[in-house]
Amino acid sequence: MEELIETFTPMIKKKLQNTAYQEREDLEQELYIKLIEKVDRLIYQEGPGFWEFIVEYTTKM
Repeated sequence: MEELIETFTPMIKKKLQNTAYQEREDLEQELYIKLIEKVDRLIYQEGPGFWEFIVEYTTKM
């Protein structure tokens, strides 16, 4: 997780330059929170169950 944050930090800092100085710290924290939430969601997201997969697969045919 730290590597991911370190990877995105330069981009986040650059984008924050487009916001008002007073709002940068709060926005930076919110962006890191969203980044962590999205990564957690992708990592821990469960795949579909067997029957869910079958229904989805057959309806696409």
